[in-house]
Amino acid sequence: MHRHDLVYLQPKEAFTLLNASVPLSVIQAINHMIEARQPFTVCRQNTPHVSKVATSHIENHCKYRLALELSAPPQITTLPLALETTISSLPKNLQEQTRSFVRQCCDLKANAYVYGSFANQYFTNLPFVTPTSDLDILIVVHEMDRLAELLIKIETFKQFALSVANLRVDGEVRLHGQKDVSFNELSHAVVSDIPTVVIKTLHEVELQTIDVLLGWNTDECERFIDAHKRRLIF
Repeated sequence: MHRHDLVYLQPKEAFTLLNASVPLSVIQAINHMIEARQPFTVCRQNTPHVSKVATSHIENHCKYRLALELSAPPQITTLPLALETTISSLPKNLQEQTRSFVRQCCDLKANAYVYGSFANQYFTNLPFVTPTSDLDILIVVHEMDRLAELLIKIETFKQFALSVANLRVDGEVRLHGQKDVSFNELSHAVVSDIPTVVIKTLHEVELQTIDVLLGWNTDECERFIDAHKRRLIF
């Protein structure tokens, strides 16, 4: 189980709502989500022995961020929503470039997923996406020696989305199977010779040095990105 994974709760699975002050109608909406097979998202766990999931709900023009503590590990957990699944909900002038970006990630041995507002809207049909929403993506990197080129592809996609659709792209790359780091922060750190970045795992949020995070690929990554600085905008 990892951050951003999807959890499909079963009616028999017990949970405790951690937001005690929400209206009764919101609690009823949670039960409807479970019955309708709408997924919850794995969030950071305080301890290895507690399972927490999160979701959001919109009611009467109010957005509720909800956290549930499960009495046992969830029975059904899947990968996050694939980015290609939500392409039809993106601005039309961005759809073909998004398909190309997904293919580029695949060619570089990485998988592209989406979370946040676009994923919530896909699953619930509620209006989570607004003109100010970011497109939050997770890129799972399977071969670390392709990371530098992936960061370039991400930056190119970001610039295109902003220029043609005024859509900001934000999110994380997952390194070594579990360490999530903001790709904006990582690119800036490498280019600007900043020694540390914030990494997030299922149980921790901590600073880690670039050398340790990137391992033996540090110099290669720095040289590659330095050669392509003119394509990066920070």
